[in-house]
Amino acid sequence: MNLFKQIFRPLRSIVWALIVAFMVGVHNFYKQEMDSPNSIISQIEIYAEEGDSSPKD
Repeated sequence: MNLFKQIFRPLRSIVWALIVAFMVGVHNFYKQEMDSPNSIISQIEIYAEEGDSSPKD
């Protein structure tokens, strides 16, 4: 049982650190993509204009 604790505690710390690092990375990615509500609205308008300008079959 003592061996289990010696192995589990550092492994738990490493897993926790990896989870936190992943979550911070995901947060930074989305934060960078969506800076402000105005930029989101302008992106939606740009996508709508691109969709309207596509050739009709």
